[in-house]
Amino acid sequence: MDFDPHVLPEARLKRLLLVLLLLMPLFGMAVDLISPSLPAMATELGEPDSAIKNLISLYLLGYALGNFFSGFLTDAWGRRKLLLGGLLGFVLISLLPIWLPTLPALLATRLIQGLMVGTISVVARSVFPDVLAPQELVRMGVITGSMFGLGPIIGPVLGGYLQVYAGWQACFVFFAASMAVMALLVAWHVPETHFRRHALNLPTIRQNLREVLQHRQFMGMVILMGAIYSMSIAFNTVGPFIIQSRWHYSPIVFGHIAFGLGCVFLLATFLCRWLVARSPVARVQQGMTRLLLAVTATGLILGQCWPDSLTLLCGISALMFFSQGMLFPMSMGRGLALFRHIAGTATALMFLINILMTSLTSFVLSLLAVHDAPSLLAVYLILALICFTANRWLIQPAQPPRAADSVA
Repeated sequence: MDFDPHVLPEARLKRLLLVLLLLMPLFGMAVDLISPSLPAMATELGEPDSAIKNLISLYLLGYALGNFFSGFLTDAWGRRKLLLGGLLGFVLISLLPIWLPTLPALLATRLIQGLMVGTISVVARSVFPDVLAPQELVRMGVITGSMFGLGPIIGPVLGGYLQVYAGWQACFVFFAASMAVMALLVAWHVPETHFRRHALNLPTIRQNLREVLQHRQFMGMVILMGAIYSMSIAFNTVGPFIIQSRWHYSPIVFGHIAFGLGCVFLLATFLCRWLVARSPVARVQQGMTRLLLAVTATGLILGQCWPDSLTLLCGISALMFFSQGMLFPMSMGRGLALFRHIAGTATALMFLINILMTSLTSFVLSLLAVHDAPSLLAVYLILALICFTANRWLIQPAQPPRAADSVA
């Protein structure tokens, strides 16, 4: 199955890229699919809401750790075996809550699911720099953002219907079945692509880590990605309890709301793709961080006047998802294009930091009394301030334009 990426036939390359792109919606769905079921899990298992919310924070913690360690492993050992191992591990662990429907089993499942998806996502994204030129890599970053965006669109709607008609365990059946199909496709169509292996030793790891961590622009993009992604996770963590438990809407209604927000995210990724072909990426990022800050500040002010307005919460959340769809993929593409020679390490650090930020946000929200719309809008504003600060003080003052900027 090994090949020289420089002579990879076009048809084979297209199949490889298609399979990897098909994985992206499942990454985005891993949180959104179970969100409509969180209140029902709390009720059926007799557990407090705060404990059930940890299903999201533990998944994100596992995702961050899986990203980090698999980055070093994939640079040292290659892509294919780790990719298949992560897929099969995810399938097996997803079956546990079906046979053992308890809170400890759910918490363990979500942590290990996160570890497996973290491994899969790093390895899959590390394949792109192996087979694509730099000018294609930034555009692929936007396309992967669009594909990832299908998960938040499909996930909550599917999760809402699964909850109403089959119960929360059906979500884990779907997880296992979909990843089993993807494991077969990867086995057939994704060969080994990484041949310039880096020795798995501490001096090499320290050198690669130092190179990435000392890059000011890269770190700014990572922090921005973490803050903007934390906003959508805040909605998925707190939103079901506000909309379903406090305002007494059904899981299907919540699923349809999340579907609409996911459509906004996807639309933004398409607009981002159009803009980066016509305008400097730095200018687009600057404009979007300013707009996001203004929108969230306005939303918090309006939320004091209409604290129980579903329309207001959905409107501000939609603008937030739009900003995420613009900022996340362009930052990811630019960041990875800076370190093509150690793509696994760069990808690992990128997603370790931004997912740890997201996991911490979710965990803090499970501890704090964020039970109404104004509190959630205040969380949006704090995260928008982090986005604005990262862009203003870390990304904008970067050194002269590099390959990632010249492409845009």
